[in-house]
Amino acid sequence: MATKAGSSSAVPGVIETLSTGYEQVNRVLWIVTLPVLMDLLLWLGPQITSGGVVHSVVERLTTLYGGVSADGLDPSTVQQTQQVLGQVDRIAGSFNLLNLLVVNLASLPSIMPTPRVGVPELQLATFGALLGVALALELVGTLVGVVYLGVIAQQIRDGRLSLALLARRVWRYWLSILGFFVLAIAVLCVISLIVGIAVGLVAVVAPPVGSFLWLLVTALAQIAGVLFLIYLFFLTDAIVVSEVGPIRAAVSSARVVANNFWSSVGFIGLVYVISLGMQIIWSALAQNPIGTVIAIAGNAYIASGLAAASMLFYKNRVVRLSAANGMPGRVTQVRGASRE
Repeated sequence: MATKAGSSSAVPGVIETLSTGYEQVNRVLWIVTLPVLMDLLLWLGPQITSGGVVHSVVERLTTLYGGVSADGLDPSTVQQTQQVLGQVDRIAGSFNLLNLLVVNLASLPSIMPTPRVGVPELQLATFGALLGVALALELVGTLVGVVYLGVIAQQIRDGRLSLALLARRVWRYWLSILGFFVLAIAVLCVISLIVGIAVGLVAVVAPPVGSFLWLLVTALAQIAGVLFLIYLFFLTDAIVVSEVGPIRAAVSSARVVANNFWSSVGFIGLVYVISLGMQIIWSALAQNPIGTVIAIAGNAYIASGLAAASMLFYKNRVVRLSAANGMPGRVTQVRGASRE
């Protein structure tokens, strides 16, 4: 039987969880050097760009969609797609592929600083090179991210740090994150293919109905995306704290949110508000070298505290759910971090 949301008073509240999160980070304060070093690399290191390759791909896709439009698909849908492709083309010219190191499910906190003027730039010449470099950066970035999260998770879960233990388990975290990503992409592709074919056939037979269905599918996809972000918010926390695989982590995250819905929504909303507010501050500061250094260091600490608080929020509630169901918890207690 699900634990009632009203019993959430048995565990620390949102503000207390945030406070305790920073206390835990202060005990392994050296971990903030990882996001600091990563931002310094993005700021002072070389740029890897692929503007020419992306432009060529966008031109081909634009031509293709123009031909599809002539064959009877909804012109407004094709036009919107072409506009999106145009925006991708404009952005790709200045995008530094090294930023992919911090764009993943286990990413390090980053302000993604604008590279200094005059840093070396490497232009990728082929689409194959673009895919290969992007994949390699994603794999490396995810590995660095799980090392960072693994250190914080050990402090949250065990109250101490063992680098030898982390070295053995970090590969499991890494594979779990990658496994979830691959599984999610596969499911999304299958659903998109089925829905796309169905709606496309309807659009050919009855264009007005097809247009309505496209709008309905778009609205449902947006709702599903919001629910996905809410119910799987604690996915990476489940992987590094409970040390479970991708499917069990997704289920565990969804259970925590479902059984503590309003406190979870409040916590998630507060984390997003703090993160967005701090990003505005960091952007304002990063207008000169000194301000950029302050922004990098400040973001590393603030974001690390939020990451620790997220793990604490998840840990306290998943332990309580396990106890309520008569099962031993997957995580151990940390003195002073829980009231159970």
